[in-house]
This record gives sequence, structure tokens and C-alpha cells, in this order.
Amino acid sequence: MRNFIWWIFYIFAAIWLQKFAPGLDALAPGLIICMQERNRQQSILFLLVCIVLQEGCGTLPFGASIIWYGLVFSFFYMGGWFFMAENRFFIMILSLALGIGRLFMFLGMGALQPLPLDTQALWWQCAAQAVFTPVIWAVSGYSRHKFCGEAD
Repeated sequence: MRNFIWWIFYIFAAIWLQKFAPGLDALAPGLIICMQERNRQQSILFLLVCIVLQEGCGTLPFGASIIWYGLVFSFFYMGGWFFMAENRFFIMILSLALGIGRLFMFLGMGALQPLPLDTQALWWQCAAQAVFTPVIWAVSGYSRHKFCGEAD
């Protein structure tokens, strides 16, 4: 039950953070935590919640969040071939890759719609994703460990 309560709190906190930091995906670090815990059922359920939330709130055409979270999964598992998944250095490299991947994903998806993209704002949002993913991951992992103890 503590696991469920922590995830509900995390989702609300991530949505709140995204309200104050537009362009930042605060749910992605939670997905990284799920994958690090190697709980397939939890990871799939959290992934579905993330996709539903991001697709429902987003302004890009349908599928952008599916591509985004596909990048998170792909980069995590490809990086896992070279580094230990719990390593902070790995998380920093993963965050940098996610920031760059987010830039190209938004440029690609933005080309599909007639809305003009503010590339300067996009650069800052992708840089914020790269910088704040490790911070959110560390704070969330610490709070998860304190609240839930060992992963359920």
C-alpha cells in the first residue's frame, strides 16, 4: 500500500512541477525509477499513466508522448548495456541523451503541425530536461527509499 501511495504522490508532484516548469517532463524520472526496480508490471502501468496524462495535456499531435517515452525506454536499456542502471554517472549521461532526444523529437513532431516553434524556448526546455532529470530522480529515489523502504 505504501508503494501505491508514494506513486500517487509522485504523479501529483510531477504534474505540479510541470505546471511551473513548462516543457519539463517530471514523469520521466519516475519511469527511470520503475525500470531500475525491474518491476515490469509497475513499469508498464506507470508508462500507461504517463502516456495518458501527457497525451491528454499536450499540444503536439497524438503520438509525441509515445515517441518520448519510447526514447526513455530505449536510452535506458541501451545505456544499461554499458553502465550499471543505478550509477549516478549513467543517470547524468541518460539525462543528456534525453535532452538531445527531446530536442529532435520536438523538432520532428513540430514539423508535422502548422504551429511555429520557438526554437530558443525549445533549446532551454531540452536543457532543463537534461539538467533537472537527475535532480528529480535523486530526490524521488531518496523519498521513495525513506517512505517505502526497500522496493516492493
